[in-house]
Amino acid sequence: MYRGYGNNLYSLSTRSLKIAKQRILFTISVFLILFFLLIARLAQVMIINNKDRERYLEFTPPVISRADILDRNGVIIATSLPTVSLYACPHEIINVEESAEKIVTTLKDLNKADIIKKLSSGKKFLWIKRNLSPTQEQAVLNLGIPGMHFLKTERRVYPDKNLLAHVIGGTDVDNVGIAGIEKVFDAPLRESSHPIELSLDIKVQHAVRYELQKSIEKFSALGGAAVVMKISTGEIIALVSLPDFDPNQNSNPKAKERFNMITSSAIEPGSSAKIFNTAMALESGRITPFTMFDARFPLKIGKFTVHDFKGLGKFLSVEEILKYSSNIGSAKIALEIGRTAQKEFFEKIGLCDSVPCELSETQYPIYPAIWTDISSVTISYGHGFALSPLHIIMAVSGILNDGILNNPTLLKHENPPAGRRIVSQRTSNIMKALMRLNVTEGSNKFADVPGYFVGGKSGTAEKQKHGKYLKNANYTGFIAALPMKEPQYCIYVILDEPKATAQTAGYRTAGWNVAPTVAEIIKRIGPLLRIIITTYKEPDWENIMRRQF
Repeated sequence: MYRGYGNNLYSLSTRSLKIAKQRILFTISVFLILFFLLIARLAQVMIINNKDRERYLEFTPPVISRADILDRNGVIIATSLPTVSLYACPHEIINVEESAEKIVTTLKDLNKADIIKKLSSGKKFLWIKRNLSPTQEQAVLNLGIPGMHFLKTERRVYPDKNLLAHVIGGTDVDNVGIAGIEKVFDAPLRESSHPIELSLDIKVQHAVRYELQKSIEKFSALGGAAVVMKISTGEIIALVSLPDFDPNQNSNPKAKERFNMITSSAIEPGSSAKIFNTAMALESGRITPFTMFDARFPLKIGKFTVHDFKGLGKFLSVEEILKYSSNIGSAKIALEIGRTAQKEFFEKIGLCDSVPCELSETQYPIYPAIWTDISSVTISYGHGFALSPLHIIMAVSGILNDGILNNPTLLKHENPPAGRRIVSQRTSNIMKALMRLNVTEGSNKFADVPGYFVGGKSGTAEKQKHGKYLKNANYTGFIAALPMKEPQYCIYVILDEPKATAQTAGYRTAGWNVAPTVAEIIKRIGPLLRIIITTYKEPDWENIMRRQF
């Protein structure tokens, strides 16, 4: 019994305990090794991979807390809302094809082949979809796909969609301004929570856009634009250019939709430029509203002959030249004053430089490199040089603002900066009377709105293509102000290739299409701007002009 150990039971027991202890220690050692390996792996996943992910995220745009943009009455027209974006770390993806299938089944606007290509690209970080809705976020979470992650972001939102597109501009998918106010004020919007207050009135903007769109459809025009300015401050109350786009859509709009006709176009103003020619003549001190010029016959200068659209065949006063829009009379005024003085005057009123404005998309005017007598003649009635509508409304507002020009602004100003004098008080008073008479007695009666004492001037200019004028394609514009006794607001509207209708008696000229458009706009915005309709008797404009001398 117990062979080999003799009768030493103690030795046998000791050896068994020793073996048991060794086995236990071995088991514990193996367990500890496995445990530490597991801890090491967890550390690698939780720390090292997280550091890698943080390094990847350094290449992604940070969340931008962007301030709001408000209209002049505090209405939000641009704001940012919290959202999430989905990104992938492809090296964590277990099954690329299966993951792609799940993703496109849930996010149906994605393409499976594109997702597979992305996940197989070898990149360590890539975006799958930006700005998911809460429902989409939860649906992706429910998929439980390793390697798919979410990042908190913001999305820029424009509640009024297209309404303010050409002013606001927009941001890219990273919430960085790419056009308009969003681009110009990108840094202030990102660096401060204080909102930017614009001069625009969203109610007026809506009314102007509605009437402009209606007019474009009525006259089958290619597009149009309208701008309303507060004369005493230069604040832009409304700015519309059609066609437009929805800045909520980050997809790149078409070029014609992005194009802001008010600030970026260079268009010959046609007879609207006679306002500047007339103001120049009055400011010279050599000519009065009652000075007569011979407009009986076409004017020949060099190889060119100047005609009137509907000539009266008689001597015309300066008042009548503007009232009946005589090209011959305007040309003779320009020749009387001289090309040098004309150019100097145009420079003085801001028509030979770009318009100072918050929008970066502004157009430089186009005018002759050498200002000849022929240039002076054609410029006198709005041909041979091209301006943006912003140039025209700025200069006309300055002339009517007792001769003080204010730079146009899209920012609300409680205390606007002082303007600069461009014409005398006397010239301003006369121009107010002349522009009112142009509506009541001249060729722009369709622009009149009872009670508002509207004054203005129309302009029709043939479009150019390859340096040649097109006989059947016009820009038509009308510059208006109200009330003319003490002008408060200036309005400029332009239509691109309006067509003749039965209502226009077959004409495509501004007096028949854009003048009545201005009247409809005034009817809509007059009450919004709190312009008091007056029943007072029409002032004696002739007497007002005579009292200036």
